[in-house]
Amino acid sequence: MKAIKLLATGALLLGAAGMVVPSIAADAKPCDSGTYHTGKDGHHGGKHAGHFGRMERALDLSDAQKETLKSQREANKAARGALHSQLKEARTALNTATEAGANDAELNALAETLGRLQAQQALAGAKNHQAFLAVLTDEQKQTLSEMKSKRMERKGSRKNDSESKSS
Repeated sequence: MKAIKLLATGALLLGAAGMVVPSIAADAKPCDSGTYHTGKDGHHGGKHAGHFGRMERALDLSDAQKETLKSQREANKAARGALHSQLKEARTALNTATEAGANDAELNALAETLGRLQAQQALAGAKNHQAFLAVLTDEQKQTLSEMKSKRMERKGSRKNDSESKSS
């Protein structure tokens, strides 16, 4: 019972954190349709619009690899969209039930549903990453590993900087 309450609390916190993200995106330029989810070239692509292009260049992917990865992304697009919609509905249902003062049994059921969907999303992401890695050569995997190490190093230094400022 305690674990379920913790799961429900965690789901609520995740939902609240999800509300902060749109404010971060407010600095983006609106495109012709008035939306704010555009990349550097004005095309839709969300927060990480140029991310794959930069990685593609850094890894020096062949045309065949690019095409394989593109087909993998396209094949998973519908499933990702459906799961995203289900997650959004589950978060909304949990938030609505919480605000309405639902009993513990209802909140537990909604939190379990949300947890299962989040687990499915994590599993799908892991499988997609495995498929991505399967396309890369050993040299490209090494380059990717080095890129990740540098990113984690920068992330750690930013964290340390922010901790020293708040002290």
